[in-house]
Amino acid sequence: MAAASAKTGYAPEVRWMFGWALVLFAWTVGIGILNGLDIVDFDRKFLLTHLHVGTLAWISMSVFAASLVLFDSAPSPSMRLVARAAPFVALLYNIAFLTTTSMARPALGAVMLVVIVVFAVRGFMAARARVLSVPHLGTLAGLATSVIGAVLGVLLGARIADPSMGITAGVQTAHPAVMVVGFLIPAGMAYAEWVLRPESAEERAGIVGWLQIGLPFLGGVAIVAGFLLNVFELVQFSLPLELIGTVIFLVRLAPRAMRTSWTVAGPGWHAVVAMIFLPVNVLLLVALIVRFAPDVEQAPPRLFEAIDHTIFVGVMTSSILGYVMTLSRSARPAWVDQFVFWGVTVGVTGFVAGLLTDQTHMIRTFTPLLGVAILVAVVAHAPALLRGARE
Repeated sequence: MAAASAKTGYAPEVRWMFGWALVLFAWTVGIGILNGLDIVDFDRKFLLTHLHVGTLAWISMSVFAASLVLFDSAPSPSMRLVARAAPFVALLYNIAFLTTTSMARPALGAVMLVVIVVFAVRGFMAARARVLSVPHLGTLAGLATSVIGAVLGVLLGARIADPSMGITAGVQTAHPAVMVVGFLIPAGMAYAEWVLRPESAEERAGIVGWLQIGLPFLGGVAIVAGFLLNVFELVQFSLPLELIGTVIFLVRLAPRAMRTSWTVAGPGWHAVVAMIFLPVNVLLLVALIVRFAPDVEQAPPRLFEAIDHTIFVGVMTSSILGYVMTLSRSARPAWVDQFVFWGVTVGVTGFVAGLLTDQTHMIRTFTPLLGVAILVAVVAHAPALLRGARE
């Protein structure tokens, strides 16, 4: 995988995006630690930046950077500029979340939407000249649904700024649904497979691979359509699609996961953890819809938080950190990789368990472990990545 990273003509931009993604992620982590320990009672604006820095500046930025590697092409000056500007567009958008509910928020959201569309269009155009592997397909599905999510996000921001605009209330549920389900499940599958099996990026996806990505993608579209059109049967229809795709994912990768060495810290560790958390996330989603249908907004808030953190941290952050290990040129003691892995894995496991059992003391216990482990990764890798971006 490190060799694959070195091949891309966008290598400096890839390191730039990952480096700034880590730096900005520190904001999400800081708020998460203080909030999880009940040291600070943050208002909604701070919590929205906690969420959106984590999704846009960390996860989406990492998916966009990965797309530059997977869909390698002759670098263009305009794409280099977009890649360099992307982290700061995400930062400005989140400043808008922190400071206002006016039309400035959807206006900056529209700029972020342009960035997302550029990466999506580039990915789909480059895909025409490539043999498409499962990581390629998952990334394309993630790029497509991120465009949908961004459009809904802009509409939601406009509705909040001016409720008289007549924008349907369904966007309030559809926006997070498309990002958590439609975007992150196929993107998480792609990232986990890419990290666990770097060679998979060069293997043509068979029918099973297409089903693995295509079914959850269609499930995500069904969920969004169901919430927008107020047709809950479409939301329910998504469940078997997500489950079948997840089973295929596990069956395909289980043999490689079982052969992963656990004697030396490596990217495979992170990918295996992502493999475990992805079905947990899907099962929690199924439980939410089955138990609380059709009024899912009446579910306990901590169930939503558990769903979010299993996919945001358990799947995506674990996978991304595994990839960053191969990309970073940092000189670091061996214990750093061990601490980051075990801190994130044990931390998110205990944190999610605390949410599901409604045990505040567990949340307070595991939050700092999770947060400190991620901050150690930021300190260990971000400076080296940003130095590499200048080479």
